[in-house]
Amino acid sequence: MIAPTRRSRAPVSLVTTLTLLALLGTTAGCASSGKTSDSGSATGTVVSITDGDTLRLTVDDTELHVRLIGIDTPEVYPNLECYGAEAEAALADLAAPGNTVGIVYDRDPRDQYDRELLYLFTVDGRLINLELVAQGYAKAVLFEPNDRYWNELRDAEQSAREAQRGLWAEC
Repeated sequence: MIAPTRRSRAPVSLVTTLTLLALLGTTAGCASSGKTSDSGSATGTVVSITDGDTLRLTVDDTELHVRLIGIDTPEVYPNLECYGAEAEAALADLAAPGNTVGIVYDRDPRDQYDRELLYLFTVDGRLINLELVAQGYAKAVLFEPNDRYWNELRDAEQSAREAQRGLWAEC
């Protein structure tokens, strides 16, 4: 295999990069395996996991507080809810600290707590938000206008419920 050559590029600000991603993102659908054709044209490095749907990433040397779009997991703080620890561990397995993840914004880039609202992808193209729902660690929740993967998330929740996976069996 021939190694790709590196080209020197002028620095681009984080705001410019993220704005372009939000404007240029595609609306490709997800397969039931959780893989998508939109695995994120930007990447970040996982710094830490806060709970099952919240983490910290670094992008272009800036640390971001991130809330995963379209899902809700049981809480671990201030009170541990049923399946909260399992959801947190599942996110840590899919996006371990130090790992690189693809990031994709939807229409609304931040929530009322000024957290970045993102879809995250594993290096092999799996949509982490969708994986958490499909495996029963999270519920699908529509927070309009962010609906890029809503149909896939909703269908994955229905399948997880019917199969009694994860929180649907335990809580």
